[in-house]
Amino acid sequence: MNRVLTPPSVAGDLTYLIGFVAFFAVPFIVYLGLLWRGSINLPPAKQKGAGRRLFGPLFIGYYYWMMSPVFRLALSSELKPNHVTVATLAVATVTAVSIGSGHVALASALLIVGGSLDIVDGYLARAKGMTTLGGAFLDSTVDRTCDGLVFGGCAVYYAGTPMMIVSLAVLITSFTVSYARARGEALGVFGSEGLMQRADRLTVLGIALAFSPFFGHRAEGFVAHPFYAVTAGSLCLLAVLSTVTAFTRIMWTLNQLKASLPVEAALPASARRAQDERPVTRVVGL
Repeated sequence: MNRVLTPPSVAGDLTYLIGFVAFFAVPFIVYLGLLWRGSINLPPAKQKGAGRRLFGPLFIGYYYWMMSPVFRLALSSELKPNHVTVATLAVATVTAVSIGSGHVALASALLIVGGSLDIVDGYLARAKGMTTLGGAFLDSTVDRTCDGLVFGGCAVYYAGTPMMIVSLAVLITSFTVSYARARGEALGVFGSEGLMQRADRLTVLGIALAFSPFFGHRAEGFVAHPFYAVTAGSLCLLAVLSTVTAFTRIMWTLNQLKASLPVEAALPASARRAQDERPVTRVVGL
């Protein structure tokens, strides 16, 4: 098999990589300068159990600052939060197809766009006073669907290899992390303990997808189905950190529940009335 690199393709990979890095690095340098001058402040660090992140306040504040023009544009438009939420699902679908078909550079850009839209819908809901239970439910449901599509796309691309199992492990543990929080909140425990949050997972994968074409094509040539070691490595990292996060969140939630009221006390009044004749079950036994 001829594995000679073709100059136009090498140049294209390098151009995309430089553009991707510059798009985020240049504003980050400006952001650091504004911080140093005291023109802006970092968001407060979250306490244990309230959402520790792999990327801390410095990076969170930077991304929200970089997104501020998008926020203003969305706020001045007729868009509603649910419109943006549905758009997030559409972008995730195209992202999954891109990953599954090996168009990882395109997938990296789409993944960042989709993650950014997920921030915009929440901002719009708060800024326009349109926060509703239905909107929150739709947003959470779409987030889970998007995660399944993205990591399912990874499983499709690596089908028949050990990396397919790793991709499925990331998918399962990401769902476990989210479910543990949702179920904990239903029982009266609020918090999102654990290092690897959803935004962190998407960030790690998005960066890996962007770097994969340049390094993958240089290492393997322009073969029909590159292994893309950078993406594979990021999936392995995500599998480990997501598993640790799921375990940490489960244990943290169980510890919070040990000293809590019975399960019935955390249920709505109608549900408690339906269980009046049942023996009391302590949360500690879950």
